[in-house]
Amino acid sequence: MKPNILHITPDFNYACGRSYYVYLLLKYFRRMGYNAILATNGGDSFERLKDLQIPYYVANSIQIKTPVSYSKSIKALTKIILEHDIDIVHTHHRYSEFLALHLAKSTGKSKIKTVLTSLSIVNRKYNIEYRSDKIIAVSRVIEKMLTERFKVGKDKIELIPNFVDTDELNEFPTTEKPVTGSFNILSIGRFHKEKNFGLLLKALKIMNDRSYKAVLIGEGPELNDYRKYISKNHLNALIIGPQKQLNTFYKKADICVLPSARDPFPNFMLQSGLFSKPFIGSNVDGIAELIKDGDNGFLFENGDAKGLAEKLIKIKNNIALAEKCASELHTDVMSNYTQNSCIPQIENLYNRLIS
Repeated sequence: MKPNILHITPDFNYACGRSYYVYLLLKYFRRMGYNAILATNGGDSFERLKDLQIPYYVANSIQIKTPVSYSKSIKALTKIILEHDIDIVHTHHRYSEFLALHLAKSTGKSKIKTVLTSLSIVNRKYNIEYRSDKIIAVSRVIEKMLTERFKVGKDKIELIPNFVDTDELNEFPTTEKPVTGSFNILSIGRFHKEKNFGLLLKALKIMNDRSYKAVLIGEGPELNDYRKYISKNHLNALIIGPQKQLNTFYKKADICVLPSARDPFPNFMLQSGLFSKPFIGSNVDGIAELIKDGDNGFLFENGDAKGLAEKLIKIKNNIALAEKCASELHTDVMSNYTQNSCIPQIENLYNRLIS
């Protein structure tokens, strides 16, 4: 019998890589006949769940860390677990895991198993986290963080990488052509200091060449700063809010750029490969795990706007190299980082837990 699975995650948004990961788990496990449902505190991307008839519950208290909200969350989640006879609680955030670890007692279901997917590089320790029955590390840098910083035993950790969805290659195809006369740069993600999209804007200023056009898609605390910088420096750059469908933007792009200061194993990098687009990333963490400079993409040193500008100029002037790297990245992604290779590994983990 297939287990019933409850996913708990905060802030279910289009601009959130964690939300995309959870969405793919829900999509493919429901497709395989599992009762997989979501509990979250809110977000802007429930439409994609409705399109696939994936059940979800919204409890505003889930991400509020107070004693009163904790009690409300436990009560709401207990009701879901009992109604759906949940076997596995799969969480995707440390506080969500904290809630999950208390649910077995509150429900009286001692056989509930817990899984946490560790999607972020974190420094602060609370000494109550990473205690699920199994922990999925989405990259080697996450695995190293778990074992070295948080002293998690290797027997608890499953290295199953972040992944993308091949269905996106065939959804809403576009016949629109890239804007002629422009070298179109695409960046997608949360506008946060760790993603460091401001570095791309600095590179545009250094190049001072309006034939380079940047499109930044997302939202976050750095949004107003980016808008002010673009306006002040008269940059050829456009900011667009979160989008349900991104295919058109990928197909118009000449190159994808991710200047992160820290990044465990970004979806945007994998989607660049999925759509066979050349990719430039900073030489950090999970980006450097996959990207080999001049082989399947391009790397520049973290925080080096001049280095990024030099890479952009090089790629624009060497289309053959850019296309070669894009093809190699596409092969890597299709071979190792799609639902076809990663979902079976997670299914195997579930089955081992409840056997």
